[in-house]
Amino acid sequence: MVTGKPERADPGKLATNAGSAFVGSYVLGMGFVLTPDERDALLKKNKRNAQRIFPYLGGQEVNSSPTQNFDRYVISFGEMSLEEAGAWPDLLAIVREKVKPERDKNRRAVRKKYWWRFGETTPALYAALAPLSRCLVTARVTKHLCFSFQPTDRIFSEAMYAFPLDHYAAFAVLQSRVHEPWARLLSSSMKTDLRYAASDCFDTFPFPAPDPRAKHPVLEKAGEKLYEARAKFMVETDQGLTKTYNALKDPDCNDRAVLKLRELHEAMDAAVLSAYGWLDLVDSVPPYEEIDRSWDLEIIRRTYELNQERR
Repeated sequence: MVTGKPERADPGKLATNAGSAFVGSYVLGMGFVLTPDERDALLKKNKRNAQRIFPYLGGQEVNSSPTQNFDRYVISFGEMSLEEAGAWPDLLAIVREKVKPERDKNRRAVRKKYWWRFGETTPALYAALAPLSRCLVTARVTKHLCFSFQPTDRIFSEAMYAFPLDHYAAFAVLQSRVHEPWARLLSSSMKTDLRYAASDCFDTFPFPAPDPRAKHPVLEKAGEKLYEARAKFMVETDQGLTKTYNALKDPDCNDRAVLKLRELHEAMDAAVLSAYGWLDLVDSVPPYEEIDRSWDLEIIRRTYELNQERR
């Protein structure tokens, strides 16, 4: 992949992408977090407690779980006042005991004052997700840049980005080898991992149609085909996204199911290129397990030009 910075002005943020990428909630206090058994005990004590207990998901679960399911819960009072939070005394007592002592030591006055709330409540994220039943997510630090859908009835940790995009066309574009070279160029790295920075590589990224929410029937079909096959493969092989993409990008791996997933990736990439109108590149899509730096550079050049046109 290309890692050097381009010798040109930085790409500009696109107005059409605004409000489509959010960092998850910075909980700031493990006392908010519950095991399934702790959650069950609280519901047994009072069914109303379920109203303020939510599934809690981080980047590790998304990348390592074959089903990408959660294994923790979290107490959330949102932006409630202390008086309003008091309507759930069992939960407030836990937060008072396990979170408040640490918050009292926090240097930020607002976090001391509102000790029963998350460190960052991210109301804009959950307002954007409210009309949707699912959204796209990715881990902020990840070996392989992978996007997947999650239900919106949960709290996403700050280790993730959430995108209020619920259709396969958006998945196809973001998971494609048009977006990945752009993301790797404009994001930083930590050891061998990518540190995805939406402000740099999503807010500036031009989708085939200016609005990332726009649907595209061909991309919808290509994205769904890959997504469903990938999900099935992960469950059948009992491995998460990281191990799945380790196999997909290993040139020595010739497993039949892996070969099929590579074909679906290449077909989806071709569909994305066609959606951009870059038909001359469709026949030169490199094999998924190969790195072609000159091809990546050409993708970056065209994406940059499109960014400049739409600013």
